[in-house]
Amino acid sequence: KSDCRLSETQIRLVNSVSLELLQNPGLLCYNQQATNIFKDAGATIEEMNGCVRIRLPSAVVEKALKTAPSKITLGARNPENRLVLDAYEPRVRFGSGSETNIWLDVDFTTKVPTLTRNKGTIERLCKAAHLCDNLEHLDFFIRCVNICDQEVIGENKDVNKFMASLNNITKHVQAGLTDIRALNDIIRMGEIIAGGKDSFEKEPVLSFITCVIKSPLQIVDDTAAKLIEISKRRVPVVISSCPMGGATGSFDEFGMVSQINAEVIAGITLNQLAAPGSPVFYGAV
Repeated sequence: KSDCRLSETQIRLVNSVSLELLQNPGLLCYNQQATNIFKDAGATIEEMNGCVRIRLPSAVVEKALKTAPSKITLGARNPENRLVLDAYEPRVRFGSGSETNIWLDVDFTTKVPTLTRNKGTIERLCKAAHLCDNLEHLDFFIRCVNICDQEVIGENKDVNKFMASLNNITKHVQAGLTDIRALNDIIRMGEIIAGGKDSFEKEPVLSFITCVIKSPLQIVDDTAAKLIEISKRRVPVVISSCPMGGATGSFDEFGMVSQINAEVIAGITLNQLAAPGSPVFYGAV
């Protein structure tokens, strides 16, 4: 008896519907570089007001997906915590996530425990990372506290959140990228921690998450730019999609899964067209 949630027939049906969605209605794209990449690969481009509609032939998608690696190694400060992720190995790993703006402090000295709401800070992110480092069955760390310190601004947020995380956990660290201008500094940080550029390339101690598709089926300008640059640097990246049932996605389960699949593989296609063979993850929400 199979333990799979979907049968092979259902999986093929979902995939065929997803590929159809990428042609009709296709994707609205607000990033010129992404548009050019898709156009050069053979996609049909239709000009619209303020954006373009991209119709992706299934042949373009399938060719791009074939270059995505099926085995990726995620490094860690402690080599014993590295993760070898193999698409053909039926295994589950657990990580933290995703991101809270509110930190709850609990007071147990009262008869009934009381909760105090506080903003996320670098100190609280450090505490979260330290806690996760000591959770035996947690395999990797997704930055889970949004740092809102007064000194934290757009230009220095990325280096602070990655540094606070990496300095307090010996497991792999994953987070989004706030500002594309910080990418070089983040990668340099990872190279130093890993012991050099070659070591980082083989076992990167950090990776990124990009929500490049805004549901339904829209390629976001700034996130697409981030994804393309991360891909070219060949750092592992998660392509995330998060439609809301009945609002930005179907209420129907089959329709929802088909849309998520279409949006994620659109992001993976862009990733592989920008840098064939770069490490990428399917990140449905």
